Amino acid sequence: MHIFINLFFLIFSLLNPAIGSSIYIIFLILFETYITFVQINKIKVKNIDSKYTHAEIEIIERYHVFFQYPIVSRFFSSVLSGIQLSTFILTPWFLLKGLWIQGILVGINYFIASQLAVILNPQHFLHDNIEKNRIKDQELKERFKRDMEILDSALKKMYLNKT
Repeated sequence: MHIFINLFFLIFSLLNPAIGSSIYIIFLILFETYITFVQINKIKVKNIDSKYTHAEIEIIERYHVFFQYPIVSRFFSSVLSGIQLSTFILTPWFLLKGLWIQGILVGINYFIASQLAVILNPQHFLHDNIEKNRIKDQELKERFKRDMEILDSALKKMYLNKT
């Protein structure tokens, strides 16, 4: 489904750059604003029976959208990753057609979409970066490993009721 959303905007923007770019940017603004507002709305975890550790509570509160809406969160994360990929086609195309503002906005959006995708699906991005050894900074790597282990532990406790 997410492929069709991205393909629709990509093809429409390639065929009619002036209108397609405007519609694409409006979609980006609305979609990413919605995700940002949902993320800003922080939650407080009620730790009844001391089920979670302090570190797990921090992770759950930091990535609360992922824990509250796991299926939608993963879907939106993949849509954002598709938006990032379409940037490589649309930015040069808009610039070639003389749509400088749209091209720059879509290019800048590459960085915004990446941050939102990580927030929406931290499990995928943490595991991917650790397992493929992409992080060279040792201190950052240790922090990501710790966050990954805490995230996995919280997920087990939440969905599998394992302590």
